[in-house]
Amino acid sequence: MKKAVLAFVCIIVTASAVYYSRIPTSDEPMIQVASQLDTKVDKDSSRDTFEYFLSGLGEANLDTLKHNFENYNEEQANAYKLDDDLFQRFINYRAALEHIDSNAVDKLDIDTLQQLIDQIKSMQLQFFTPQEQQLLFAEENQLREFALKQLEIQQQTQNAEEAAIIWEQEIDQLSPDLQLSYRNASLLGQLQRTKEMTDQERYLANQELVGTEAANKLEKLAIERAEFEETVNSYLKQRSEIIANSLLTIEEQQSEVDTLRNKMFAEKQVRRVQAFESIADQQQLSNGKSI
Repeated sequence: MKKAVLAFVCIIVTASAVYYSRIPTSDEPMIQVASQLDTKVDKDSSRDTFEYFLSGLGEANLDTLKHNFENYNEEQANAYKLDDDLFQRFINYRAALEHIDSNAVDKLDIDTLQQLIDQIKSMQLQFFTPQEQQLLFAEENQLREFALKQLEIQQQTQNAEEAAIIWEQEIDQLSPDLQLSYRNASLLGQLQRTKEMTDQERYLANQELVGTEAANKLEKLAIERAEFEETVNSYLKQRSEIIANSLLTIEEQQSEVDTLRNKMFAEKQVRRVQAFESIADQQQLSNGKSI
């Protein structure tokens, strides 16, 4: 039962796919926040593109993200430009969703969950035409209904084996694309939850979910990410000490910072590290400290 509820939550809060790409040159207009610098914009659909830009919220304010979207949209050929007004309404819709009480998901009550689904659909129609709702939320709404169906099956069957058989029969009736989408959404939610586990628990859980080879790759990626974050934190601390050294001129400080950066990071990482520097400087300014 809990797995079905977790799947329901996963479908309410969907995640955007991320793809690797080149790092932009300094001459190009800024369209990304620091954490997106080694990715490229998700162009699979208008919804995916909107989610990509909004995924930077918290790292940058909403005005900055909207400006990044406008810069990106301006670079597109006319046939591929997205509707600025649709993006703004999507932002407004996302904000309105925050006022929905999602605690109903924890109640395991079919009627309450159905009311939640109906409320979300009704809110979609407050901001979008039926055609736009279909464009942006068709798959999400289908997956949410399907997660609710899973709960109903689990409540109506006698045991887990019977529920699993009926559940697989339901999945087999879907189109191939929707089958893949539902399984991917469920898998994504399960993989996200392993991040809170210990290293050994995470590896064993990932191994069960995606197999040994993929689990090894995920573990290697997690280790590399942790090592990079540790190096960045160490670098920022040393950089702060250099900048705080009043015995050095500004030119000397900058020279030492450049030397330290080049010593600790590969050339392909420099642009990303400089973005973290900018974030650190902004945070220091917001705390009322001089840089």
